[in-house]
Amino acid sequence: MDCQTALQMLEMHPTEVPTWRSVDQGSVQEHLVACALCQSAATEIHEWDTRIQSVMTTVPVPEGVRERLLAQLLKSSPAAAAQSIPQAPARRMLKWVVSGLSLSVALAAGLFFWSNSPSQMLTAEVGKSAAEMLARPGTPPAAFDRSFSVTLAEERWQRVCPAPPVGLDLDGRAGHDVAAYQVHIPSLRFRGWLVLVPVSRISDVPESQVPVSLDYSQIASWRDEKYVYVCVAEEGSLKTLIAQFSGASA
Repeated sequence: MDCQTALQMLEMHPTEVPTWRSVDQGSVQEHLVACALCQSAATEIHEWDTRIQSVMTTVPVPEGVRERLLAQLLKSSPAAAAQSIPQAPARRMLKWVVSGLSLSVALAAGLFFWSNSPSQMLTAEVGKSAAEMLARPGTPPAAFDRSFSVTLAEERWQRVCPAPPVGLDLDGRAGHDVAAYQVHIPSLRFRGWLVLVPVSRISDVPESQVPVSLDYSQIASWRDEKYVYVCVAEEGSLKTLIAQFSGASA
């Protein structure tokens, strides 16, 4: 068996396919043992098929794409359509076109999900951005759009945050990134905001489960299993608030 025939057989019937039981199988295997060039080609074919199989099982391809492509190719090639079994060059071309399309769709889908996935933020940046946006005069913040599930589990925070949360878009993508509750504690002469953001959105999740001041005195942060909390003071002493709430996790 010569190299051209062996390569055509490999393209048409990968060696790992269990249904390949033709009389030529032994000849191809014997040829591969003696031909280093064809061995290398067979390895490349196998690796490419493996990559395509992996992509096709991990990234969904839009329904009907493969069928529409095959139908269009057969329409544009009457000679190929007239044959019940395509010749090796045509089959090889069809295989690479379909594989290339599948890979392109997979890459495009991966890029889409990557570009639309939520970015992570720093705790201090969340506090600073939220403080600036909440202090702007004019149009008040919109009601929180429920882009993530949010609840105030601690009764003490429920008492001082009576109004529903507003939402802020900090990264420019669709949907609110944080939920902010207005805080009013008359006994401490304190007004401000309690900002909640999912732990998964924060790259430097605080270790403390009680309020701790950040670098600037008007913002404190802490965490629990679900959220990172950032408290922004507008009126009153943040130190007094921290002292009041430092006895247990908030």
